[in-house]
Amino acid sequence: MMITILLIPIVTAILCYLLRNHRLIGYVNLGGAVILSIVAVPVIVSAIASPIGHSGMFNGMFYMDALSGYIMAMVIFLGLASSIYSISYLEHELNAGLIDIKGLRRYYALLHLFIFTMLLVTAANNLALMWIAIEATTIVSALLIGLGFTKRKLAIEAAWKYIILCTVGITFALLGIFIAYYASIAIVGTEGALNWTELKGIAAKLNPSTMRLAFIFILVGYGTKAGLAPVHNWLPDAHSQAPSPISAMLSGILLNTAFYGIMRFTSIVEPSTGSVFTGNLLILFGIISIAISSIFILVQENYKRLLAYSSIEHMGIISLGLGIGGPIGIYGALLHILNHALSKPLMFFASGKIQAHYGSTKIENVNGVLSSMPLLGILTFIGALSLSGTPPFNIFISEFAILKAAVDKGMWHVVGLFLFFAVIVFYGILSGFGRMLFGRTQNTEDRAQNTDKESLSSGFWFMASDLIMVLMALLIIILGFRIPDFIDGTIKACINVLGVK
Repeated sequence: MMITILLIPIVTAILCYLLRNHRLIGYVNLGGAVILSIVAVPVIVSAIASPIGHSGMFNGMFYMDALSGYIMAMVIFLGLASSIYSISYLEHELNAGLIDIKGLRRYYALLHLFIFTMLLVTAANNLALMWIAIEATTIVSALLIGLGFTKRKLAIEAAWKYIILCTVGITFALLGIFIAYYASIAIVGTEGALNWTELKGIAAKLNPSTMRLAFIFILVGYGTKAGLAPVHNWLPDAHSQAPSPISAMLSGILLNTAFYGIMRFTSIVEPSTGSVFTGNLLILFGIISIAISSIFILVQENYKRLLAYSSIEHMGIISLGLGIGGPIGIYGALLHILNHALSKPLMFFASGKIQAHYGSTKIENVNGVLSSMPLLGILTFIGALSLSGTPPFNIFISEFAILKAAVDKGMWHVVGLFLFFAVIVFYGILSGFGRMLFGRTQNTEDRAQNTDKESLSSGFWFMASDLIMVLMALLIIILGFRIPDFIDGTIKACINVLGVK
């Protein structure tokens, strides 16, 4: 079944590329995402309950446990959400002349290949295969950013910047894997020397000095892909220039797959080096990321770039939780991954509709969203409150857990810095989106260039995309009040997988 999960998006991508009718392509795209969701559910549930696939399957190359299932579930959910949203989004782009049928075919094909590469990251037992999959996500998503949208020249520039910086960054991760391989073959030989299932059993025996060096390369390499500052420069351009459903996947789950690689590697480094070394580095990168992003959020005048810098901030928070460590710190980091995977896609979906209506991504050109588009305005307001860490929304809960872990360990300097920059982020996000939501309604006819308003305001798929956003908003609110037992149990199972006590 694990192989079937990997094959479904590949088959869907091929069909979408071969078809010529744009409506039929949209239906095939949705059908593939739905089938993938149905097939994956029992596999994910089984993986969370008990690890699967590490013995005998392609020489142990594939493996799933609770952590794999946790991240894979987010990939599949956001893949389905983006597939639904893309139908109405691309219908508008096609009508506006921003994409042609050839570009549309490529978009859907690449969308499902993008889903495949992220699924491969979560299913890989071999560290080299995981590296290949993470690099593949860069190539496919870069094509999605710059391909087919002929009137958006900045998107091509952003795509090239993304490819160059992330490829250079991930080369460091490859060096880290080589160093880890050198450390492991002395103990287990060449057979399975890069398999996580083998490495976690001998992690305490690995040479500490060698593993420290490997971890530095891994953190810089995968940290570049995860958007950690100061190696984050590609992210604001790529996320702001990508089509909105792709921006949602980039921020909502792609960054998390790179962080998944860091988590896996941390769990095999700490038994030999101790948690202080890895923890201090993760805390350092986390604080730098939160600090730099808070400054740019405060002065940002482009709401899509504001959301991109918010992603850097939240990756920093996840790094902070992982670095603080302990059951509560790791719990907060894993919960924050889920919370961010709900809040940020909601905001990028909303920003796509706002951009289509107003014809601009500048905050000053968007006014009175709440009065002109009440449902969209409410959803945007919920998303903004969540991203800013406002109680009682979901992100406040995970941030509070991370802060509690820091307080329990007496890390008052970390608590102080985090709270200081969190206040700046709170003001920056609510100030920016507040001007858009509560500003005076203006005549948008001159602003809404290349906009077919009739297609935006009616149609089944437009309503379906609204329903997806409503579902995300409801989950954001629910997780702010209570963490369901199955999510709580899954996160605790992930903590056990990582060997945290």
